Amino acid sequence: MCLGVYGKVLQVNEDLAVVDFGGGLVKEALVGVEEVKAGDYVVVHAGVIVSRLNENEFAEVFNHVSEAVQILASSGADVADYWQSIKTRLAELLMQKPTPEE
Repeated sequence: MCLGVYGKVLQVNEDLAVVDFGGGLVKEALVGVEEVKAGDYVVVHAGVIVSRLNENEFAEVFNHVSEAVQILASSGADVADYWQSIKTRLAELLMQKPTPEE
């Protein structure tokens, strides 16, 4: 399964964009789609912007996340701990640098 991370483009310089993933996490990503500009909502996978979303599509994604959290909360699970573990793991993954292949 591939994980695409949603964010908002802050700046574009040729083939490199600065993307805000929320929670203070800002990273550079390679531009893999045409016409990316500051203010665009994007999906980033493996350090590459793989898709652009309009504002409505971006809002819809977070509505689904909100619904999932509500379902999780009604199940009696500790939502705060679960959400924090997701954010921590995401931050760890985004901070990892690729290792050179031998």
